[in-house]
Amino acid sequence: MKKIDSHLHVNFYGFDAEGIMNYMDSENIEKCWLLTWEEKHPAFKDLYENLTIEDILKLYQKHPDRIVPFYAPDPGRPDWKSIMKYYHSKGVEGCGELKVTYKWLDNEIENVLDGLQELRMPVVFHMEESNYHFFIKRNNLFNNLLDKLLNGAFNGLSRKYIEKFINKTGFFKKTFQSRLHYFPGYMMDLAGLEYRLRQYPDVNFIAHGPAFWNQLEKNPDPYLTLGKGKIKKKGITVSLLENYDNLYADISGKSGFYALKRDPAFTKKFLNKFCEKLLFGTDNEYKLPFEEVIRRARLPGNKLKQIMGENAEMLCK
Repeated sequence: MKKIDSHLHVNFYGFDAEGIMNYMDSENIEKCWLLTWEEKHPAFKDLYENLTIEDILKLYQKHPDRIVPFYAPDPGRPDWKSIMKYYHSKGVEGCGELKVTYKWLDNEIENVLDGLQELRMPVVFHMEESNYHFFIKRNNLFNNLLDKLLNGAFNGLSRKYIEKFINKTGFFKKTFQSRLHYFPGYMMDLAGLEYRLRQYPDVNFIAHGPAFWNQLEKNPDPYLTLGKGKIKKKGITVSLLENYDNLYADISGKSGFYALKRDPAFTKKFLNKFCEKLLFGTDNEYKLPFEEVIRRARLPGNKLKQIMGENAEMLCK
C-alpha cells in the first residue's frame, strides 16, 4: 500500500533533513509533502519559526522521487504570483503551509487564490482560533509555571479555572490582564472559507489545524485546545466537507489525531464517508499512532488506500 505523509516540515520539532529521511524509511513512507512556513509580520515573533523553501529544495534535489515540495509565500508580498511561478518551475507542486494571520476575505488571500487557480495548485492551510496569549516578562519558576498553565496545559482547562478564580477574587487580575496579548488567529473565519470555496471551485483546499478539526462537533467548548468526548451533533467542518467537492483535509498534528481518536464510532462513519477527501499526515508528530487510529475503523482496503496515499497523489498529479 502506497503511503504518503502529506504534512511534514524540515528543521521543525528536531527533524533535520536526515531525520526526515530516516522517519520515512522506518515507517515505509514512499513520499512526503514538505511544507514551508513564511510570515513576514507574525503576531508573536517568539512563537514563529521560519521554515524556508530553500531547505526543502535542497532535500528535494537529493530525493526528487520522494519529496514533494510545497511553498506558501507570505500573502502580503507584492511579488506573490511571480515568485510562486518561479518556484513552480523549480519543482514546487502546491502552496503550503498557509499559516498566516489573515482572514479568508482579505484582498491578499484573493490574490493568492487567483495565482493558485492559474497554476492549478492545491493549498494546505492552517486554521487556529483567535485568543489572548499570556506572556511572561521574566523567566523564573513561578512565571514559567503560569506560562504553561495559561497557554494550553491540560488541554486549556487549567486556564479556564484560573481565569474563573481571578475574576471571582480579583487576585492577580491587573497583572494577568497586563500580560495578555491578542492573537488574531490563522485563517480562522469559516464563513469566509466557505465563500472562497464557492468562488474558486477549481482550487483544491486542504484544511488543517485546531479551528477546523474542533468544529467536527456543533458548539465546541471554546476553552478546550483540542475537542474531546462524544460528538453528538455534527459541526460546520462536516457540512463543508459534504457540500464542497474542492475541500479536503489532512489529519496531521495533535488537532487531527485527537479529533479522530475522541469518538471511535463517529470516526468510523466519518472516515468511510469522506475517504476520498482525507489525507494521512503527521505534521512531525511522528510519535502519535495516526495509522493505528485509522486502521481501527476497519475500512475496506480501497478506502484505506485512498486516505493513506492515493488522495495525496491525485492532488499533486
